[in-house]
Amino acid sequence: MPHLQSRLFNALALTAMLALASALRGATAEAVDSRSTGDRMRERVLRMTEFFDTMLPGVLEENNMTLHFRPKFSDLRNNEYMRFPFELRYGLTEKWELQAGLVPFTPNVFNRGREHRWGTGEAKLGARYDIGAKLPFFDDTTVGVETRVPLGRPPIELNDHYTHVKPVVSAARTLRIWPSTTFYANLAYDRSVDLTHRSPPPIAVVRRNIIEAAPGFLYKPSELGYFTEYRFRHISEDAGWHLSHELQFGTIWDVPIARSKKWKLPGKWQLELAYKLGHEEGRGSDQGVSARVNWRTTLREVLAHGRAADLW
Repeated sequence: MPHLQSRLFNALALTAMLALASALRGATAEAVDSRSTGDRMRERVLRMTEFFDTMLPGVLEENNMTLHFRPKFSDLRNNEYMRFPFELRYGLTEKWELQAGLVPFTPNVFNRGREHRWGTGEAKLGARYDIGAKLPFFDDTTVGVETRVPLGRPPIELNDHYTHVKPVVSAARTLRIWPSTTFYANLAYDRSVDLTHRSPPPIAVVRRNIIEAAPGFLYKPSELGYFTEYRFRHISEDAGWHLSHELQFGTIWDVPIARSKKWKLPGKWQLELAYKLGHEEGRGSDQGVSARVNWRTTLREVLAHGRAADLW
C-alpha cells in the first residue's frame, strides 16, 4: 500500500507540474512598467537566489536583512515528520552575506511511527562572499561556508547527529546566444566532524564525507522558469567510498510581488516542482517528485506587519 501511495503521489505531482507550466505561461506576461518603484526595489532585494538544493551566485545588498521559509512538502509522503526550515540573511557589506537558521520539525498528520514527534532539528550558520567574475568562463561566482549543528536527537534523515562543515562554490554564466538561459554549477564538500560533546549517534548512522558537483541549466525568460540538473556525489565512508548520481528537471514560478499583493500574501513567493531520478552505488535507485514553497520577506516588512497587528 505505501508503494501504491507513492506512485499515486508521483502521478498527481507530475500532472500538477504540467498544469502549472501551462496555466502560468500567460501569467508571466505581466509588464515591468506596471509595477511600482517600491515593488521593483523589493523584487531586487528578494530576487531568486536558490531553488531546491541549488544555490545561485549573489549576496544581499549592504544592510538588508531577509527572512526565508521553505517547508518541504515531500515529507508528507516520505517521512513521519515535517520540516519547516527558516533562515535569516544579512548583507554585512556589498560583498559579504551572513546567514543563520533553524530546521524544526513537527509530527506528520498522515504518517505515524517512531519519528512522529516534535523537535528543534538543527541550527545552521553560514557566510557567503561574492567574488564577481574572477573565475574564467563564469560571469558571477560566490564562495561560502555553511555549518549545521544537530539540536537534541533529530531524525537521521534530517541530521545524522554529527556537525557538518560545508564549503561551497556557486558560479553562473548567461549564455550569449540564449540570454534567458543560465548555465550554473555548484561545487561543495560536506565534511562531518565531531565538534560537540554528544551521546553516540544511532547505530544506523554511517559517517559520511561527500564531495558534490551539480551543473545545470536554468531557462527563465520571466517569472516562470524551467531547469534541468545533474548532481554527482563522491561519498566517503569508513568502509570505503562509492558514487551517487541524480538527474532532476522541473519548473519554478517566481510569483511577482504585485500578484501576491493582490492575493493578500506578504513577501515574495516561489513555487518549485521537480522530478528526480537517482542512483547510489550499493544502495539502489530512487525516483519521485518533489514540491517546495520558498517564501522570503524583509525584516522591515515583518516589523511593519507586526505594528499593524498591534494597532488593530
